[in-house]
Amino acid sequence: MSAVLEHIQDHEAIELTQQLIRIPSFLWRESAIGRWLADWMRERGFDVELQTVPLRDGQETHQAIGVLHGEGGGPSLMFCGHTDTSDWNGDVFRRDRWRYDPFGAEIDGEKIYGLGALNMKAGLASMLIAAEAIRRSGAPLRGDLIVACVVAETGGGVGALHLIDSGCRPDYCIVTEAGDLDVGLISVGYVQGKIRVHGEFKHRVPYVNPIEKATNVIDAFSPSYVRIPRQQDGGWLRYQPHPLIPGFPSMAIRDIAHYQDETTIAFDLRIIPGMTEDSVREDMDARLQQIKQADSEFEYELVIPQSDQQPNMPAREATALDAPLVRALIAAHRHVTGVDPRVGAGHRIGATADTCHFKGAGITCVEYGPGYIPVWPMVDECVSVNQVITATKALALAAEALLT
Repeated sequence: MSAVLEHIQDHEAIELTQQLIRIPSFLWRESAIGRWLADWMRERGFDVELQTVPLRDGQETHQAIGVLHGEGGGPSLMFCGHTDTSDWNGDVFRRDRWRYDPFGAEIDGEKIYGLGALNMKAGLASMLIAAEAIRRSGAPLRGDLIVACVVAETGGGVGALHLIDSGCRPDYCIVTEAGDLDVGLISVGYVQGKIRVHGEFKHRVPYVNPIEKATNVIDAFSPSYVRIPRQQDGGWLRYQPHPLIPGFPSMAIRDIAHYQDETTIAFDLRIIPGMTEDSVREDMDARLQQIKQADSEFEYELVIPQSDQQPNMPAREATALDAPLVRALIAAHRHVTGVDPRVGAGHRIGATADTCHFKGAGITCVEYGPGYIPVWPMVDECVSVNQVITATKALALAAEALLT
């Protein structure tokens, strides 16, 4: 048995997952869990920084970063997970349909239930216990092991961007998103924004109704999350297809709001490497101009990103299959499970992660974590106990291989 595995008890990551679920941490309101995690790591001898993350609305939140310092002469590795959970106007998605207390962390049928169980408090617990096992083993580290519990991944990766701005530049990073234990080399990005359709507001007489004009916008874009053809193939987007992300780019209208003389359409466009926020803005504007050419009364405003608070997530190229990080993680998974993991876009195809920001900073990065997502958003969110245990052991083994 590997030396580090002797320092992992199966119940630890399960119990820590439960503890984290019981601490509410909706998007932008993560200070309580950040302080709790800082205390947890500090009590175990990690060098801890509780970072204050300023928000664009003048508020702030907090994220915990722990470090086990190496002696130098070797690469550094970061485990990263986000503390924010799904937030639907400050509440749980379809709370009235849950059979389990969203903050109860109940175990039933080998699954842990609760808000954030899947996305991604199990991933946080796995990486924390894996790092703690490295510490307990006492093996000298050649490079630092960083444990980053960041805020606001679902808010565009604000916490990851703050961490990068603070100067954090490990050689390697594993983001412990719920990927069904696949090794994720690549993920899509997204461009989210709004189209404001302007009109008039009158009673009893004909007028330019922005609601009616907005239907032309909906018709002009593809059905929800169906692959959009390239311009040269009759579509409206410029891109080169990516072999690892079939079925993308794709788009969905996510919300429609109307007030007096303005109808606002919110959209989510999943992009692939080579596409940028600027290129999407140009292509969408050209598409909207086509509507205007056919209808002189059509007036619109294209807003990208959707708010100053929430940046978009860029699409980055795949991490190389022969990177030491990838080889170490594949070998670790094989050691624990007896089989090779799936490698590529994996189970999370179509989803984004903070990997995009870390890759943009020059950090070799992959995704690997516990949790199978049957549908999202999810009522009775849950994660497999066995996957939490497996992820913990594989992360510890990968860290041991890279750092000791």
